[in-house]
Amino acid sequence: MRIGVAAVIAVFWSLPAAVQASDCTAAYARASDHYSSFIRSPAQKKYHERWESLAGEFEAVAEKYPDCHKADDALYMAGKLRFDCYAFSKNPNDLEAALGPFQALIAQYPDSTLADDAQFLRGRCFELMGDYDRGRIEYQRAIQRYRRGDMVRQAQAQLAGLPQGSAPPAPKPAPVAPSPSPAAPSAPVSPAPGASPAQILTIRYWSSQDYTRVVVDLDREVEFLPPHLLKPDPNLGAPPRLYVDFPGTVLSQEFREQTPLRDGFYDLPIGDGLLEKARAGQHDQDAARVVLDLKSISDFHCFPLPGEDGGFRVVMDISGQKTAPARSPATQPSASASPATTAPAPGPRPTAKKREPAPAPAKAGKAPTRSVIVIDPGHGGKDPGAIGPGRTREKDVTLALAKKLKARLEKENPELKVVLTRSDDRYLSLVERTARANTLDADLFISIHCNASPNREAAGIETYYLDNTTDRAALKLAARENFVSEDKQTKADSITNLILADLQTTTKVNDSVPLAGLVQESLVRELKKEYSNVHDLGVKKAPFWVLTGARMPCVLVETSFISNRREEKRLVSSSFQDDLARAMARGIREYLNEHPELAAAWGE
Repeated sequence: MRIGVAAVIAVFWSLPAAVQASDCTAAYARASDHYSSFIRSPAQKKYHERWESLAGEFEAVAEKYPDCHKADDALYMAGKLRFDCYAFSKNPNDLEAALGPFQALIAQYPDSTLADDAQFLRGRCFELMGDYDRGRIEYQRAIQRYRRGDMVRQAQAQLAGLPQGSAPPAPKPAPVAPSPSPAAPSAPVSPAPGASPAQILTIRYWSSQDYTRVVVDLDREVEFLPPHLLKPDPNLGAPPRLYVDFPGTVLSQEFREQTPLRDGFYDLPIGDGLLEKARAGQHDQDAARVVLDLKSISDFHCFPLPGEDGGFRVVMDISGQKTAPARSPATQPSASASPATTAPAPGPRPTAKKREPAPAPAKAGKAPTRSVIVIDPGHGGKDPGAIGPGRTREKDVTLALAKKLKARLEKENPELKVVLTRSDDRYLSLVERTARANTLDADLFISIHCNASPNREAAGIETYYLDNTTDRAALKLAARENFVSEDKQTKADSITNLILADLQTTTKVNDSVPLAGLVQESLVRELKKEYSNVHDLGVKKAPFWVLTGARMPCVLVETSFISNRREEKRLVSSSFQDDLARAMARGIREYLNEHPELAAAWGE
């Protein structure tokens, strides 16, 4: 926390004008001067438009100068002014408006000393609005993400005092000057009168002993309430449960026809690793509810993603209490393995089965500590990926490359266990690929692709890690790999920011950058020894959803341009594929050498 922001503002404005060298600092200083005059005037505080005008002025600084050292201060002041305005207006719209700047600060400037303050104040906003469940989540994040911050004790105190459930509707605001248009609502709304409700189509899951990913597929985009955690109840024999409500949503007819109905819920008896059971039902006429019964829970994350076929999905990643420090041997997914799902299919009504069993518990004594690397051949099945001028399909090249890389890594590094997300020509959704790596508790995740461009002369190698970007070429590539339009990809950057705001994800992103660098350097260095016209396009960042939610360092490698005739011919060459695999393996090995904790051999 930066102590006394208002005091700092006053001192800052008193500095000589020569110190204020940039437009950013000058703009921030002007806003600070206006704030100092405003805060000393009780008369001005009576007018809502003055609060909003000042907040907008600070917000404009952050928007215009996002790389400025004062951008995080400006976002904090924009949120804090709206938060403080609520004490005068009693208008919950002011609290709603404060949430945006606070979240932007957290997502865009996670290392700021004001990030923990913003996280805490988001909790206060929700608490004052009577949304105790969401307030509880925000306070927990303030405690977990910023353990060394000075807001931990305050967050703990507020958390302890929160009542269960939701507060009555907020009272009508006192008459004040016209308030600004509210920010996007955090609570969902029902469809407009006459509009048909959204539909839940399927529920898919991947589970191991201490991790579960559940994906709720819907026919279109909906808003949903934050997940609600219910503690275990020994008296009722109830395990920990997590549920999510979807207002304005119903269960599709296909879902209801293919899932057994028990006690008013459509029941998926799973009993697979951490996830014991999943249920779905109509919580009321206008809202569907999905409930997960878990063996244990230590942390969970929930985020939306646009669907690959124009639909919508909500992803829930849940971590359980780890029961043993040693990892059991990783198993290669079988040729018939697929996620458990409620997806409609012809024939008899399906029953929930264990499609991908969790690894068996490690035996006492010689406990394996084998490192696991998951190699993901991009595309497959109904998705051919990019197609070259000679009709070469990306999915075929990536599978051949992945198999060669797996063989080389295991031959050169017997201490490694290497697993492919697919070993034949099958379709896997983006969320399934990362889920498989997470259920295996993998140490690295490498997704292999071939690049493509309308410009047939485009050529070269580039390696990506997960992050947001303003690079148009990177966004266009991400849109293609994410199966969405460029417009939808651009609009979805807030989703990526939300994911990246998570402390665990931020840590894995930071670990992924050196992995991407070493793989890229090795590819360029080794290929230049054998081939001409090898172009180094560098390490880049982009919001690839196949990397979303990974619990390990992860990168996406664009090996060459399949749209370029010269590089297409190389990509179908077995010798070039061997060279690519050798170079990638060397880069991975260099990363492991710098991280010896990942390169442990079998323990005695």
